[in-house]
Amino acid sequence: MEITLSVCKSTHMKQILMLFMFCSTAMTGAQNNKTVEPSQGGTLHSYFTALEKESVSTLTLKGKIDARDFAFMRDELPMLATLNLQLASITAYTGTSGTSPGEQRTYPANEIPAYAFYNPVLQTYKPSLETVTLPVTASSIGTQAFYFCWNLGPVNLPNNLKKIGDYAFYGCYALSSFSVLSSHTRFSTDANGILYNKNKDTLFLCPNAKTGTIALPATVRHIEQSAFENCYNLSAIALPTSLQSTGTYAFANCAGIAGNLQLPASLTSLGDGTFYGCYNLTGTISLPASLTSIGSFCFFESYSVQAFNVHASNSRFSSIDGMLYSKNADTLFICPPAKPGTIQLPSGLKLIGSHAFYGCSELTGTLSIPAATDYIGYYAFNGCNAIQAYEAAAGNNWFSAENGILLSKNRDRLLACPTSFAGIVTLPDGIVSIDPGAFSNCTSINGALVLPASLSWIGEYAFYNCPGLAGFEAHADNPWFSTIEGVLLNKAGDTLYICPWSMQGDYNLPSGIRHIGAAAFSGCTNISSFNSGPGLNSVDYAAFSGCANLQSVTLPATVNRIGNSAFYACSRLNRFSIAQAQPPLIGYYTFELANQPAAQLIVPTGSMQNYRSAPYWKNFATISEQTFNTHLGATPTNTLKIRSFHNNLHISGLTTGNALEIRTTDGRLLLRRDPSASELQLPFQAKGIFIVTNGQNSRKIVL
Repeated sequence: MEITLSVCKSTHMKQILMLFMFCSTAMTGAQNNKTVEPSQGGTLHSYFTALEKESVSTLTLKGKIDARDFAFMRDELPMLATLNLQLASITAYTGTSGTSPGEQRTYPANEIPAYAFYNPVLQTYKPSLETVTLPVTASSIGTQAFYFCWNLGPVNLPNNLKKIGDYAFYGCYALSSFSVLSSHTRFSTDANGILYNKNKDTLFLCPNAKTGTIALPATVRHIEQSAFENCYNLSAIALPTSLQSTGTYAFANCAGIAGNLQLPASLTSLGDGTFYGCYNLTGTISLPASLTSIGSFCFFESYSVQAFNVHASNSRFSSIDGMLYSKNADTLFICPPAKPGTIQLPSGLKLIGSHAFYGCSELTGTLSIPAATDYIGYYAFNGCNAIQAYEAAAGNNWFSAENGILLSKNRDRLLACPTSFAGIVTLPDGIVSIDPGAFSNCTSINGALVLPASLSWIGEYAFYNCPGLAGFEAHADNPWFSTIEGVLLNKAGDTLYICPWSMQGDYNLPSGIRHIGAAAFSGCTNISSFNSGPGLNSVDYAAFSGCANLQSVTLPATVNRIGNSAFYACSRLNRFSIAQAQPPLIGYYTFELANQPAAQLIVPTGSMQNYRSAPYWKNFATISEQTFNTHLGATPTNTLKIRSFHNNLHISGLTTGNALEIRTTDGRLLLRRDPSASELQLPFQAKGIFIVTNGQNSRKIVL
């Protein structure tokens, strides 16, 4: 036997190899296609081996299933592409193991459960899903059931279906059509595969993959929320003369809304964001006499709109010089973003709404605020990059201007700085707040910005794209802010708010900082590495977004939260080290466009598998382990604390044996002491910016 086996092994190796390949192929085929008929809901997982979980791409279910089984299919069948539920029966379930993880919830019978294929906790989607056949007994589809199943194709809706939840098919970019039987009592479709109610007076949803020109039926009176949102492939849409209202974001980012827009004479209301981001709107928007309500952000970021034209008989709105006002012109809602040249606002204008001039990049000259104006909303002038200066009429009791910068009358609020402003900005004494975006795109300001003791609030993106800003200096008596090496922190020094864009090279996070705020480093394109020692707990939303030259990041074991888009568009990232053994929860956009397919992720010894199985962490090209030095990236603790009062300085955190020196910013020595204790009080009457040093510790102070 041994001799025969040896001969056979020698002469039949190819046959054996071929047989093995055949058996492997057969086994793989069996694993890719599976039919299951569970007798009880919540048991689907028990029908799968570990290998099948990873390989099944086509699944047919004929038995009883519930929300627990949808959670299983969503989270544990990564290759699932074709799902046939036609003969499945969805039973009710109450508990915490359904599609809303950890939430005690009742899931009705015959409903495709909310979040069926979108995990709202892990923020994971089901791009593998291409085809789904719904149960014949299904009566409803829950909220966000197929949310961002972006490869899902045509969907046939069963006859028993009565309800579709909000955003159930949002982000299904490959969805080309809906179909229903003519006998359906709740829904109907047209030749384009667009979904309506039975009598076609309400349009629910246009499939995202739809192309060409669409003329809507004359019966349509209402278009539902997000009905045409993200329909990037449409070339034109003809709105029906019967249209009365639109839901929120009905046509947001829709390519088919193009050129001039003549809204129907029957239209009475536009929901929030109806035409948000309609980039092909390039002409005039004509509003009918019947229109009485326009929602927030209705035309926001439709940057090519040139003018508004309101019917003279409209009782709520008017247009002057192409801008949209209230009927009596005391409120300005929108200046069309493509409007060029200089403008003159009506003398009776009282209110300028938030975002009123947002993105008006072609406005030039000086913008004068009329004497009657008593309110200006946030971001009113954001993106007005060609305006040279702001001014307020002499009789205005609410606003003023200084060096072209728009302020409140008593100078406690700074609203907007013209982007043409060059040189050093001096904030007025008594200023309390700086508006969001106030200095954004001010590329010619330079030097350090001194924050007075009175300043208590700085809005988001206030200093975005200010590459010449050398840093911030907080007055020693400011109870809200502090600074380290030009970086803006809260007073306690544990939250980093803003890193100036002028920061270059390697950045080592000072010890004691626990939180990095939203967009804190956003756009800092000159930083090449970021290194944090122990203690950092959280990295907020968009914290490092757009740091195009950031190549290396090191985070400590104390990090437990990383916000969405935190490292968005860090396109040169090649090494990301994190000493946390348990992967922090991150979202889809955390590392979007951040070179993940080529970057290396370094994690603590013994934790590689945790990251290989964690959503979005597993997208790194390579994951390796190392033993982390717990003090890696830590910087020496700066113990100096300085308080000013009545022409005296109280300094604590001193080290004896090292001289205490106070110098001007050009190095001139003003005072020297040899402290004999850790605290010292001394008279100091000078005003300005000074450097205080004691051994390895130093502080800048503003007096």
